[in-house]
Order: sequence, then structure tokens, then C-alpha cells
Amino acid sequence: MKRFLAITFAVLLFAVLFSEARAAYPDKPIKVIIGYEAGSSSDMVARALYPWMEKELGQPIVILNKPGAASALAMREVMESKPDGYTLGMSFSIHVLKIQGLLPYTHRDFDVLSIPAIAGAMLAVPVKSPFQSTKELVDYAKTNPGKLRMSTTARGAVHWIQVVMFERATGTKFVVISNPGGAGHIAIQLGGGHADVGICSFSALFSQYEGGNVRILATTGPRRMRGYETIQTLKEQGYNMVSTSGVIILGPKKLPQDIYKRLTFAFAKVTGSQEWADWCASRFNTPMPNLVGEEAAKFLDQEAEAQRPILETLKSK
Repeated sequence: MKRFLAITFAVLLFAVLFSEARAAYPDKPIKVIIGYEAGSSSDMVARALYPWMEKELGQPIVILNKPGAASALAMREVMESKPDGYTLGMSFSIHVLKIQGLLPYTHRDFDVLSIPAIAGAMLAVPVKSPFQSTKELVDYAKTNPGKLRMSTTARGAVHWIQVVMFERATGTKFVVISNPGGAGHIAIQLGGGHADVGICSFSALFSQYEGGNVRILATTGPRRMRGYETIQTLKEQGYNMVSTSGVIILGPKKLPQDIYKRLTFAFAKVTGSQEWADWCASRFNTPMPNLVGEEAAKFLDQEAEAQRPILETLKSK
């Protein structure tokens, strides 16, 4: 009887200690692996978002950049990490990488935590470009197929997909320069005049735009954004293309429910704040405080199905 009581007491004590340890989450720094280089769109979103997340969670957040294969390298590392809430990942493309054959799993093989903001991309040219409008660019590209250099991200990444969509919507063909990392490469190439045109996020392009090195011809978004109303949408200009993207924050599958709830609550609170809304407005983003947890995963389900026809056609080439 005494032995039974001792075992019971030990089990109860372990349960209490385990519960207290879990309740303390997080009690050490959290690592976030970004699938793109420093200066990319996702990197900029992370460095803007995570100071507020650090205040909310009470622990430092360490950002690690691991670019390559449209974020597939980083996503593999997240997939193989212990599901304890201390290793998270960021990607633009995890929901479409399986369709392209780049990974054997999708966003549903992770615990999706948040899509903090979405945004349309920018169609831009170097400031010294002769093209003053999208129409001038398209007209020239139609009569000179394969002559203009289009800078984009790695094959399969979101801006690469948008380039394909743009070619199909306008009946044009470009020499596509695929860069191994994120949109930061596109901004540098456009700002330095090393490419004729590019499609990338405004976050990555912002410093080049503010510095007067690039000219923005249109946005792929569904509407003009506050503070930049002079930039028309492609739809307004007569081209049947609307495309947005959002950085996806996720963790390994089977995060403990209390940790999953702690993280999704924190992301919802931070992305619903006025401070985050103000930052998003300054970078041509729309805050999405409702895209957390399962709602974010459902959003990615829809996005993947919308892009599937293009991606499956390209996969066979």
C-alpha cells in the first residue's frame, strides 16, 4: 500500500511539475527560420512584427535566414524540428511547393499559426527605363518577345508565379531572371538597372522607390492602397490579373494545444493592433488579424487550388 501511495504521489508530482513547466511557455528564446535572405519581403515583415511579439510573449525571438528553393530548405528544417514551440518558420510558398514537386508536404503538414498581412506585388522598372506605363511595356514586349529581362524570385516562389500570370494576362514573353532568394534581389537588380522589369513586394522595393531608383507602373493587388493612390492596379489598366501574397508563419505539426493557443492568441493580438495596421499601411500591406490558426490554413487551401492549374502545367515542362 505504501509503495502504491508513493508511486501515485510521484506521478501526481510529475504531472504538476510538467503542467507548471508547460504553463511557463515560453521560457527561452524562440527561433524563427525564414526561407529567404535578409532584406527580403518576409525578412522585413519578421523584423517589423517580432519586436511586438517579443513583448507579448516575454522572450526574445531569434531570426535565422535560410534561403533556397522557394523556402523549401527552411521548411524541411522546420518540419524536422521538435514540436515544442521554440522553432517556427516563415514562407510565402509552402502551400504550393508540393504541387510543384519541390516538397512532399503542404501547409497542412504543419501547424499554421498566422498570415499577419497580405499585399499585392509591384510591377516596376528602373527609373531610367523608357517605359512610362504598363501599356508601353506590354506593347513593346509583345512586338519583341524574349528581349526584355524580367527579374523574379526562384522558380515556384510567389513572385515567379506572378510573372507567369503576368505573361499569360498580357500575352507577353520575357527572359526570366530567377534569383535564388527573395524579393530583395529583384529590388537591387531594378535599382541598379540590371533588369528591364520586375515584379516584387513593395516592402522589398520601398528603399529603391523612395530613393528614386525605380518607377512603379502598377500593383497586382485588388485595389489601390492608402497613401499610394497614384499607383493603379493592373485590373484598372485593363489587364485581367489580381494576385496577392502573404507571409505564412507556421510550426512543426502537433504543437501542444496550450502552446498552439498561446501563439495564435499572441499573433491575433499583435496583428490586430493599431501599430501593426500603421506599419502595414506604410508598406502597402493589409493587416489580417483574422488569419490565424485554422482560418489561415483554410485561406491557404483556397490559394493553392486557385494556383494549381498554372503550377501543374509548369511542372510537366
